[in-house]
Amino acid sequence: MILKKILLSTFIALLLTSNLLHSEANASNVNNKNPEKDVTVLADSEQYYYTDVSESYWAADSIKYLVDKGYMQVYKDGSFKPNRNTTRGEAAYVIAKMMGISLESTFKLKAKDVPTTHPYYKEIRKLAELGVIQNNEYFNPTEPLKRSHISKMIALAFGIAVDNVNKTSFTDYSKNYWAKNYIESLADVEIINGTTSTSFSPNQYVSRAHLAGLTVRGMEFRNKINRLEVAYDYLSKDYISTINSYTNWTNEVIKLVNEERKKAGLSSLNQDASLNQLAIIKAQDMINRNYFEHNSPYYGQSWDMATLFDYDYTSFGENIARNFQSPKEVMNAWMASDKHRSNILNENYTNIGIGIKPNENGNFYWVQLFSSK
Repeated sequence: MILKKILLSTFIALLLTSNLLHSEANASNVNNKNPEKDVTVLADSEQYYYTDVSESYWAADSIKYLVDKGYMQVYKDGSFKPNRNTTRGEAAYVIAKMMGISLESTFKLKAKDVPTTHPYYKEIRKLAELGVIQNNEYFNPTEPLKRSHISKMIALAFGIAVDNVNKTSFTDYSKNYWAKNYIESLADVEIINGTTSTSFSPNQYVSRAHLAGLTVRGMEFRNKINRLEVAYDYLSKDYISTINSYTNWTNEVIKLVNEERKKAGLSSLNQDASLNQLAIIKAQDMINRNYFEHNSPYYGQSWDMATLFDYDYTSFGENIARNFQSPKEVMNAWMASDKHRSNILNENYTNIGIGIKPNENGNFYWVQLFSSK
């Protein structure tokens, strides 16, 4: 995601004027590492990023990141005022900037209280265009933002899957509460936490520190999705880890496959990152559900699983193996089998993905997936 630094003196002046409309949040002595508390407990020997934010403050790195990018501002006295309520306009500005999207648009913003001269006009317009906020007659940009509202904004802005099957729940809103699924889906992936173990406080206002922490967490989770380190499972309605812990072996298997194809006068297969991710899911599924066959009791055939995870293809194939301890060993076994060799040497395939996962006893499950597009 490309983040462009914007430092405009007129913008800073307007931001300070807007922020000074809001009073400082009340303070009490709490653990400064708790991401749902607003108070910093500082020792005299600590280093400070700003006059009121030490390096050990729970949101210090997120705050510094946003300030360095020019997306949030420091006050003239050198303070950040992490406990001060953020406004709806400031939140829209920061979230839009963190999305790394072009703000140019011909979209018609309906909000009468956000004229084209407003310092956050383009950011608010873009979020309304994308459906992150509603394109209503009034946006109320100077009003403080509630925790319920930022939950929806973060989920929509960073493409976090929202569903009604969640592990996390809180007791201070009803089962029909409008933001329930947004809150609980974000809590499941640890982007947002409760104010206590059982309460979320949906109507509590969001501080500037929370705005920084939540937007950075939202961006980081979106980056995990983009790097194919997690995948949303539409059957279980949950994100599952798909980190490739064996990239060297993955590359070695693909090298050996293409050597065999070259001997047969066939074109090389392209390593497909999305196909790697599917193969990792299949390997882990065999371990989790204690089976070893092409048809998963949960996902069905490999092509069914591909469709479930939104992988497009025109043809599809799969090789599996287990208990081999190196790429060379497993490739020798596959090439010695007529059915497995026919997949490796299929002239129609263009792409390949490899999944390798060990079970609790250290025995490896290997998956080769092939496709053409």
